[in-house]
Amino acid sequence: FAPRFRGYRDKDDHVFRYPSLSVGYKAEYPLPLPTWRDAEFARAHKIDIVHAQHPWGIGHSALKLAKKLSVPIVFTNHTRYEFYVDYVPPLIPKRLMIRLVEGAAARFANKTNAVIVPTLSIKDYLIKNGVKESLIHILPSGVAASDLKNAPDANLRERYGIPGDHKLLLYFGRVGPEKNLPTILEAYKRIIEKEEKVTLVMAGGTKGAEAYLEFLKKYAEKIGISDRVHFTGIIPPEGRGGYFREGDIFIHSSLSETQGLILADAMVFGLPIVAIRASGVVDLIVDGENGLMTGPGPDELADGVLRVLREEGLREKLSEGAKKTAQGYTIEAVTKRLENIYKDLLASD
Repeated sequence: FAPRFRGYRDKDDHVFRYPSLSVGYKAEYPLPLPTWRDAEFARAHKIDIVHAQHPWGIGHSALKLAKKLSVPIVFTNHTRYEFYVDYVPPLIPKRLMIRLVEGAAARFANKTNAVIVPTLSIKDYLIKNGVKESLIHILPSGVAASDLKNAPDANLRERYGIPGDHKLLLYFGRVGPEKNLPTILEAYKRIIEKEEKVTLVMAGGTKGAEAYLEFLKKYAEKIGISDRVHFTGIIPPEGRGGYFREGDIFIHSSLSETQGLILADAMVFGLPIVAIRASGVVDLIVDGENGLMTGPGPDELADGVLRVLREEGLREKLSEGAKKTAQGYTIEAVTKRLENIYKDLLASD
């Protein structure tokens, strides 16, 4: 069950699309509209549980659908929603908007039968915001390791003319203010002042946020590194693995991670990770064992990358630790645990 997205057609008959309005301030967002046909579709498919992946828009449709069907509803809290208020028109003060978002998300969670969070830090955060502890289950999102490993090569060095003796510093993820990406650009400037043979690839994008990508390109030009940074734009899901495979070090600056799932993807390939210490990140990275965590500033982030480049044996140690961590995030293991949550809900209903 998902909103209709302009220009996209499903290949699967088991997908129900709500009619939607395309809205957005800095990124396009399809706002689902209510329809009686969702219950008709659900009954035809003998739905036993509704699982909401979002508290706004489609989440309210999920609540209504579960009520119509008299079935349990599960909610997965995927992110820290208050970090995304920049995507909302600034009609009220930001601090007030953050409080409103946190309160609304907590009220939504308390209307469900179970709340899934990927990490302990997010569980603690939700409890602080008023979500009932008895509802919360910790379950990390799974990593489709085989799909990542079977992805085609990205051919980054050939595509961008990156010298063979350069280390490839990789960022991969959404492109938006919440990802704190200017800090990566500032850190990279400091890195190449001390280690010249490093090239930065900023992989990924966000549909509807092209203006922010242009801002980053101009920012790189402003600080004098535009000839050393390559922005790829949006990457199709089936192509992600090729980028991780060709990277040498993964750099991460987000302060808004629920679990940093993209870090688990990088770990599948044994990429040494240097990330700013933040919620979600601290649940996945053991500092000095499977990655390095730094303070929030560009100097600290740069120093972390320089450590990996210079410290003998550190890159190999972090790589091995990353591969071991990734083994605990397989789709198979996570799916089995999710199935048990479903079964417990149905048994108690």
